[in-house]
Amino acid sequence: MSEDFINKNKKMDNFFDKNKYVELVLSKIRERAEKTKGKLYIDINGKLLKDDFAERIFPWYESDLKKKIIIALRHEVEILVCVNASVIIENTPMTKKWTPGVQHIDFTLKRIETVTGIKPNLVITNINPEDMYDVIYNFEKTFQKKWCKVWENYLKRWFPFNKSYLLSENGFWNDDHIPIMKKIALITWIWEESWKFATAVWQIYQDHWIGLESSYCMFQTLPLSEVDSENPINQAWAKRRDNESLALDDFWETIEESSQDNLNTLNDLLWDVIEKDNLIKSYEKTSDMIICPTFECIKNIEEVEKLAKKEMEK
Repeated sequence: MSEDFINKNKKMDNFFDKNKYVELVLSKIRERAEKTKGKLYIDINGKLLKDDFAERIFPWYESDLKKKIIIALRHEVEILVCVNASVIIENTPMTKKWTPGVQHIDFTLKRIETVTGIKPNLVITNINPEDMYDVIYNFEKTFQKKWCKVWENYLKRWFPFNKSYLLSENGFWNDDHIPIMKKIALITWIWEESWKFATAVWQIYQDHWIGLESSYCMFQTLPLSEVDSENPINQAWAKRRDNESLALDDFWETIEESSQDNLNTLNDLLWDVIEKDNLIKSYEKTSDMIICPTFECIKNIEEVEKLAKKEMEK
């Protein structure tokens, strides 16, 4: 091994503290779990098992740090994987190899179990019983025979705006209530329009009525709330996410507009339902809802910004 290679890696090691990152994420997740009487639903913003983008702009990050975090929590968590019913009905092609949707779902679920040791639950969302429900039913039977627990959540045409409808027997009460046995449920997705946030909301609502005071937070690597939305790190991330809308909130922190929408929806739908000491009621700003200790672990932000600029040029 050459001296130049060793020196280069030592220099890169000064960019990002991966060990501190893992320790902080685990600490923050467990702290929130301890403050939650019922179940803690953690919405994973991004891929569940890896983060190739973060690895490119944070040298020493390692794309599989999320995997290591989940494995460290494996005795404390369950995993919910949300997929829109349309993906199953249309068998939507996925990945660069155009893998059929049903095949990709099968592969993803098996990979999660192999990598983490946790058998995931599949949540089929946005089901319209009038639209080829026989396809959904046959899909469920096939997957349940294999090894997988499958749950149904139905079409919510007015989510999140029609509160009286959503909180009625025709709304959230029409969906399967998923019995979470562990303290924490990680919620992830397959493909677009997965309705994973909505899944968290109706689980919290149904939990409340069976005596569980559950709560919600998000876990993400980016964007960085501590720097301006125009910072190259945030801009590179937004570009990769098809120009995800970033904004400054009232506290001059950079946020995703969709995350702000999530907080507004939680408050609108659940504020009058949940108890006063529920974690959700402690969120005064969007960043309070999010576990993202990335900025604390950057050791040389100028060098990371240079890499982010190069990423934007691709």
